[in-house]
Amino acid sequence: MKYFRIVFIILITLFTFSGFSNDNRGLLFLSKEVGLENRTGIDITKKGEIEYSGSFSISFDISFRFLAERYGTIFQLKETKGNNQLDLICKIDAFFPDLFVLQNKNETDLKIGLAPIHNEMTNRWYSFSLTVDAKTGVAEMVFDDIHVKDTIDLPEESELKWTFGVVNKADFDADEVPPMSIKNIRFTENNSTKYFWPLNQVNGLWAKDSVAGKKAQLIHPVWHIEQHRHWEKIKSMEFSAFPQMAFNKETESIYFLVRNDGVFKYELNVDNLIHYNGISGKPFYEDGQQVALNKENNLIAYSFYSDKISEFDESKLSWDNRVDTIPPLPEFWHHNKMLHPADSVLTIICGYGFFQYFNQFQQYNYNQKAWKNLEMTGDEIYPRYLSSLGESNIDKNIYYLFGGLGNRKGKQIFGREFYYDLYRIDCDSNRISRIWESSKHPDLDFTPVNSMIVDDKTGCFYTLCFPHNKFSTYLQVLKGDLNSPDWEFLADTIPYNFKDIKSFADLYYWETHHELIALTCTEKDQGKFEVILYSLNFAPEKIDSNANLESGSRLNWLLYLLGAVFVFGVVAMVVFLMRRKAKSPLPGLVKIDSSELKNEAVQYSENGRILMFGGFQVFDKRNTDITYRFSPTLKELFLLLLLSTTDNNKGISSKKIQEYLWPDKSDVKGKNNRGVNIKKLRLILEDVGDISISYDGNFWRINHGEEVFCDIEFIRHHISLEINSSNIDSFRQVISILSRGSFLENTEADWLDPIKDDVTGRILTSLEKLCSLIDSKDNENLLLEVADVLFTFDQMNETALEYKCKILNKQGKHTLALEVYNHYTKLYSNLYNEDFSISFKDLVK
Repeated sequence: MKYFRIVFIILITLFTFSGFSNDNRGLLFLSKEVGLENRTGIDITKKGEIEYSGSFSISFDISFRFLAERYGTIFQLKETKGNNQLDLICKIDAFFPDLFVLQNKNETDLKIGLAPIHNEMTNRWYSFSLTVDAKTGVAEMVFDDIHVKDTIDLPEESELKWTFGVVNKADFDADEVPPMSIKNIRFTENNSTKYFWPLNQVNGLWAKDSVAGKKAQLIHPVWHIEQHRHWEKIKSMEFSAFPQMAFNKETESIYFLVRNDGVFKYELNVDNLIHYNGISGKPFYEDGQQVALNKENNLIAYSFYSDKISEFDESKLSWDNRVDTIPPLPEFWHHNKMLHPADSVLTIICGYGFFQYFNQFQQYNYNQKAWKNLEMTGDEIYPRYLSSLGESNIDKNIYYLFGGLGNRKGKQIFGREFYYDLYRIDCDSNRISRIWESSKHPDLDFTPVNSMIVDDKTGCFYTLCFPHNKFSTYLQVLKGDLNSPDWEFLADTIPYNFKDIKSFADLYYWETHHELIALTCTEKDQGKFEVILYSLNFAPEKIDSNANLESGSRLNWLLYLLGAVFVFGVVAMVVFLMRRKAKSPLPGLVKIDSSELKNEAVQYSENGRILMFGGFQVFDKRNTDITYRFSPTLKELFLLLLLSTTDNNKGISSKKIQEYLWPDKSDVKGKNNRGVNIKKLRLILEDVGDISISYDGNFWRINHGEEVFCDIEFIRHHISLEINSSNIDSFRQVISILSRGSFLENTEADWLDPIKDDVTGRILTSLEKLCSLIDSKDNENLLLEVADVLFTFDQMNETALEYKCKILNKQGKHTLALEVYNHYTKLYSNLYNEDFSISFKDLVK
């Protein structure tokens, strides 16, 4: 432990220096968006209960995401000696938001009202702790510095069973879990940390405690970081003409002004699109995104050909302009706009029109009813359009302008130049300062969208950028440095068709939900326009080091690489020292460490993998866990197709699919459901790699190339082989896979039961034969590993009991061998209502 604390301090120092952040890590719990059988849980004590004596404390960080109903069990704690149960329940709604503890299904005074922070809770991390002094009976709950106390009667010494969320296990009855994420789970006994699960990984079905190596089982895990890497499509809208758009950050609504159709307003917080009918007056209709919000937060429409601005009174459904307007071609396309902080006057920056790029600042003078140039001092911004403008979140007098397309002379005939520079605009002194201009030219020329999000506290800004090398392009988050010419690209991409004057994209910050909103507007067939909104948790995360758009600097990447190498070495040292000091493992079906077997572990493909042992998981070709994209229906359809294909490539008929999935539907509705879901499934599989769905007129099948790994195919192939002394080593790979857990754990379907029974039976037969062929003298650790797998698939397997007890006893671990035996016999007696017939002495002969 001494070594661990020393190295822990080193690691903290290293990560602080390198800028590493754990803010976006953690486990995301699937809630009401999926069926009961697919909700997320953590079985902390899957590998054995937690002992305590005196006082103990449990703590963790928690974040909530938005769903219409945010109710459920955060964790359940069962004390075994006194048969007590503590439940932490979350009930967040608009009326009685609460976080409270139940003891033995009865209310306690450990209750915290969350109303003061109810509106700001989405996607923000809060600290929680529950401390119980079993000697005095005093219990204290803390949430975000809110403290409450009560008395809880627990034995001074006992054991705890502990789960989070939904765990399908005896005595744990939670079926509702709030839409939350959890990280940094800590168990402290008498003010000393006993276990700590950071949950900072990005895949896997087990989480390992970093203090004592205790494993917690993860059920249907989705990693919180994926919400910071992958955009979610949240809304699609179609308009009859090119809409003019403005974002109201106060009400978190987006206005759309559409020629001939009037005004629409989409309210983000309630997912509601309002169409205002019967509007009087006239706005100015031009296709140059010439709408904004004035200082009263009212929608305004403006034109560079007019001497008036038309203001919309939302309460009266009226524009204050009565003159019909003819929509000429805009003069300043893709310009930037702001309300000047000094007098809240609409100010226009740069733009393009009539084969010319502009760099002037124009303001609308309400008294003179005319556009006037605003004289700026300092550095010159070269003529351009397609730039990104953002306001400082600390000083409202400061704006930043990034990038764009133009040339220094301003005329299109002199060619075009892509700018990768950043300007600081001080509106107090009307002075421009060029902060940096990058000399690095990326492989793909790109420009940003109209708006940027500025974060002065971290010294960076965010915008969306898209390459100009083709019409069907994509948008990706750029994170830029406010002080130096460095940038990097984060998260995945958004499809975008750039048609210059007939397309538009923008980026907004959804403050109450702590998310970024990306908007794309592109022309569709028959002159209609589609607007799509996407959301991404803030702050964005990089998926991997191979960004689609080349980063402006590789310095950070190198630092992280060097840091990772250093951390790897330090962690290796910690593991070595801890193993030397390790105590005997816990009794029961605890897996014995056999690290030498890991050299034989399967090397998973980086081009996509499908895992079914230990639970259903799918990884795409970028090694990202995309299991969350499979709804219960899609998951079952996928398993039907895949398992039918792996069974001698038979496939499955349309009739059988309907019988299994939609038995109550007519043939027509069943066919429609099948078609819609197969289309969705094909889109997901495109991201996995070389895997597809085929239909030959009779049967549906899943086809995939060798680079896509499927564990059930691997296992079926190996257990079909005749085991002999020449191929025993190959079964080390089989053990590595099977040690993850049973086949399709926590996945239930009537049609699946016989498949599960068949797979389990074949595995048990093969492994029992394997045990009989292995020389126990030279392969004790391998046999212990096999025994643990046998117990995983059959908890009453006598072969596993015999080998495990004999080997542990032979190794001098007599107490542990006896505890394994006692655990087995107790379970045997409970299941069969009779005593186990073989004594421990006879078993280990």
